[in-house]
Amino acid sequence: MSNFFKILLGSCLGTAIALIAMFFIGFSAIVGLASSGEQKPKVEANSILTLDLASVPELTGNAPLDGGFGFDFDTDEVVGLHDVVRSIEKAKTDDNIKGIYLSSMTNGVAYTSLRTVRQALEDFRESGKFVVSYAPLYEQRAYYLASAADEVYMGPLGAVDFRGLGAEIPFYKNMLDKVGIKFEIFYAGDFKSATEPYRRTEISDNNRVQTRQYLEGLMKYMLQDIGASRNIDPAQLRTYADEITGWKDQAAVEAGLIDGIKRRTEVDARLHELVGFDMDQKLKTIDLQDYFEARMKKLKGGGSSEVAVLIAEGSIVDGKGDLGAIGDKKYVDEIERLTEDDDVKAVVLRVNSGGGSASSSENIWYAAEQLKAAGKPFVVSMGDYAASGGYYVAAGADSIFAEPTTITGSIGVFMMFPIVKELMNDKIGINFDTVNTARNSNAFSTFRGLGDEERTVLKARTEMIYNTFLQRVADGRDIPLGTVKEIAGGRVYTGERAIEIGLVDRLGGLDAAIRSAANLASLESDDYSVGHYPRIKPPLEQLIEDLLGEDAAKGFGNAALKDQLGEENYEYFQLIRETTRAQGAQARMTEMVKF
Repeated sequence: MSNFFKILLGSCLGTAIALIAMFFIGFSAIVGLASSGEQKPKVEANSILTLDLASVPELTGNAPLDGGFGFDFDTDEVVGLHDVVRSIEKAKTDDNIKGIYLSSMTNGVAYTSLRTVRQALEDFRESGKFVVSYAPLYEQRAYYLASAADEVYMGPLGAVDFRGLGAEIPFYKNMLDKVGIKFEIFYAGDFKSATEPYRRTEISDNNRVQTRQYLEGLMKYMLQDIGASRNIDPAQLRTYADEITGWKDQAAVEAGLIDGIKRRTEVDARLHELVGFDMDQKLKTIDLQDYFEARMKKLKGGGSSEVAVLIAEGSIVDGKGDLGAIGDKKYVDEIERLTEDDDVKAVVLRVNSGGGSASSSENIWYAAEQLKAAGKPFVVSMGDYAASGGYYVAAGADSIFAEPTTITGSIGVFMMFPIVKELMNDKIGINFDTVNTARNSNAFSTFRGLGDEERTVLKARTEMIYNTFLQRVADGRDIPLGTVKEIAGGRVYTGERAIEIGLVDRLGGLDAAIRSAANLASLESDDYSVGHYPRIKPPLEQLIEDLLGEDAAKGFGNAALKDQLGEENYEYFQLIRETTRAQGAQARMTEMVKF
C-alpha cells in the first residue's frame, strides 16, 4: 500500500510540474506570437547605437538558451559576430545614427572575435561619428574593445584591469588520486597537452614553451592595437601591464589608458553635447539587437549564384549536436545539401573550434572532399580557434584564411580511459567479478585496470588515428608527410606563424575568404549572393523543443550550474565535462587563454 501512495504522489507531482511548465510555455508562446506581430523597432533621428557585448556567437542565434527555473524566457536572438560587424558598417552611413556608445565592463568574447569588432569600430570612426565608452571598471577584454573609442571614461573608484595575456591551467591529478580515480592515457604528439591535467601536476616544458609563444603572438597585436588607438608606444604599454598601472587611482588617466574618470551623469552630459541636445532633451538610443532587426536582414543567399558560408563553431561532437556545437550528422547533412544545390557555386567553411571527436572530424572532412569532387570551390575561414579537430575539418580546403591572432594547429590525438577500481573497491566498498565467454569479453571496463593487451590495442588505435590526421594534412596542404610530422605533434600556433609553416595560405577575415571562393568559382564581383548556414530555429521554437525534448533537464541543469558557478568558472566546468565524457579518440585542445 505504501508503494501505491508513493507512486500516486509521484505521478501527481510530475503532472503538476508538467502543467506548470506547459502554462509558462504556453504563456511565453502567446507573448512571442503577439510580439512577432509588432512593427520592427524604429531608428529615430539623432540616435545613439549602444553596444554591450556580453557574448557574441559566430552565427546569429547560435547560442545555447539559458532559460532557467525562473521562466525568464528571452525570445531575442543573440546577434552573431558577422552581423554585429554588418550592423556597425550600416550605422556608419546611417543618417539617423550619430555615434556609438560602449557600455561593457566585462564580456565573454574571445580575442580574435573581439578584434574583429574592434576593427569595425575603428572603421566606423572614419565617418566622423563619435564612439564613446564608459564603464564603472574595465575588465581586460572590455578595455581592449573600449580602447578603440574616441573617448574612454571610467567611473569613480574603478580600475582598468590591463595586465597582459596569460594561461591558467587547472590540474586534477592529486584530486583524482585522493578519490581513487586513475586515467589510462594514450596520446600522439609531444606537444599534445590536453591530457596533462589528468596525468601531471604542472605544465610540461613543451607545453610551457608553445603556450608562451602563442600568447606572445597575441600580446603583440593587443599592444599594437591599443597603442595605435591611444597613441601610446607598445613598449610603454607592456610596462603598464607589468606594473598593473590601471589599478592605481588616477594613474590610468595620467598614463593615457583612459581619458578621464566621470560619473554616469557627466557621461550623459557629454553624450548630449556630442548629439547636440540640450540637457532637458532625452537621448535617443537603440541597442544592437533592435538596430539589427530594424535595419538588417539575415544573409539567406538565393538566386542562381550563391556563395554559401557554413559556420561551424563549438566542440565537434557525434550526432546532431546542440546549439553552439558542431554535430557531425548536422554538418555532413548541410554540406551534402550544399553540394547538391546547383545554385550554390562555392562554399566557405567558417571554423571556430578547438576540436573534439576525431571520428566526427573525419566525417565532416570526407563530406567536404565530396563537395570538392563535385567541382565546387571549398575555402576555409578561421576564427578564434581552428585547432586539432577544427584544423582536421579544414585541412582539405582549396584555400585557408586565418586571422593573425587565430589559434590553430594542435595536430595530435589522445584517448583517456577512466579507471575507478580504487574508488569502488577501497573508498565505497563495491567489488566487481566477471564471467567471460572469450578472453576479452569484459575488456575496457572502467571498474578494473587495463591489461597489457588492452593497452596495446588503445595505443595502436591512437597512433593509427594520428597517422590518418597527418596524412589528411599532408594531402590537403600538399606538404611532404615528413614535414607535417615536424610541425604537428600537437603543437599550437598563431595564424601568423601558421602561414610561415604552410598550415594557412593567407591572413584575412571572412569577407576575404568569401571573395576568394567567388573568384575560384569564376563569379563576378557583386554578381552573387551570400547565405549563412545552418539555419537557426527561432528562439521560442528552440526553447519549446529544449523544454519538451530529451534535452530539457540538461538545459535546466546547465542554467542552474552557470548561475551558481559564474560565467568563468562554468567554462572550466564545461572543459572538464567535455573532456571526461568524450567517447573514443579526441582531436581537441583544452587550453584556456586568460584574456
